[in-house]
Amino acid sequence: MTIYSAALGVAISQACYATGENHERAVLRQLLGELDLDGVLIQADALHTQRPFFGSSRSRGPTSS
Repeated sequence: MTIYSAALGVAISQACYATGENHERAVLRQLLGELDLDGVLIQADALHTQRPFFGSSRSRGPTSS
């Protein structure tokens, strides 16, 4: 899994994961938890839009455009 910054044009974080139920979600949660994401828009594929990753009041659910 890679977290890519469109603004910077580079990958900023990357990790491998075992295939299986919820492993990809767990790795994304871990990678995002290591970054300062205040005011940052995160885009992910449909697997990651089922529910918010973080339970804080600052986290919001999925949106579509």
